[in-house]
Amino acid sequence: MEKAQNITSPHQPRLLLVDDDPAMIRIIGEMLAEFPDQRFATTGESALALARESTPDLILLDANLPNMTGFDVCEILKSDAKLARVPVIFVTSHDAPALEVDAFGIGAADYVIKPLVAPRLQARVRGQLRWKSRVLQMQARARDEDLNAPVPKASGVRLLGMLADDTAHAQRDALEAIGALELAADREAALRLAARNGPSAIVLDSRCCNSPDETHMLAETVRDLATAHPLVPIVVLTDACDAHTEQQTLDAGAADVIGKPARPAVLQARMRAALATARKAQEALRAALENPAGASVHTFPVLARDTRSA
Repeated sequence: MEKAQNITSPHQPRLLLVDDDPAMIRIIGEMLAEFPDQRFATTGESALALARESTPDLILLDANLPNMTGFDVCEILKSDAKLARVPVIFVTSHDAPALEVDAFGIGAADYVIKPLVAPRLQARVRGQLRWKSRVLQMQARARDEDLNAPVPKASGVRLLGMLADDTAHAQRDALEAIGALELAADREAALRLAARNGPSAIVLDSRCCNSPDETHMLAETVRDLATAHPLVPIVVLTDACDAHTEQQTLDAGAADVIGKPARPAVLQARMRAALATARKAQEALRAALENPAGASVHTFPVLARDTRSA
């Protein structure tokens, strides 16, 4: 089943779908029909060969593969200079926190558990592609318009959090193990503190917006923060069964959505992955500023729903 579809556009994002079950690949491919440039592999070996032949923009990877596991494949991808920056989403039936932590530890961008829900998978794929497109756009702008644009420099991890009372204590302990945590009482305070202090990452609890339409207000907050701070990952905490909020906030620009109650190890692993992605983006932008004569950057379209009227 290793093949490429011929329906492509010049800068259409290319997906590589890897699963040992052809029926599952077909299901995932249909769920992600908005991205028609898809390649398929049923083994780790063929997945690596296809990735090396033509670098994908995103890889969806099953953990269970014959001969070579998805974890093996991910480790090889991350050790390859050409493929290391390609985001990898694990798509697996293993609902085990330890495996989820391990996946992020070896460089995964996301971890999605089967059975799949189409809107959730679509939003998570759009989120990964949107982040990559955002970075490419900033690189292009740095080269073409403002070669003196400031790039955040590492000076310790600073987190901005807006946490709900029901789980604030556990979340706070987990986040403070990552870096210095500053808490905002509401949306306005979060916007003000982000503008003033330039956090490394922002964590928003879905129950903190104090609005009759909580999801809409949360999505607006995410959108405003993402627009003002495009290289700062925004992570949303919401009820694990709340697919609507997950989709809306991812489409608004969140880097990740974590279901509550989240185990501290999982929360920390996902936060560290978001921070690592942001650091790589900042390094890429810094390199573009230092080498403005580099190759031109082409971005690809990422379809997203307008959550403002949702």
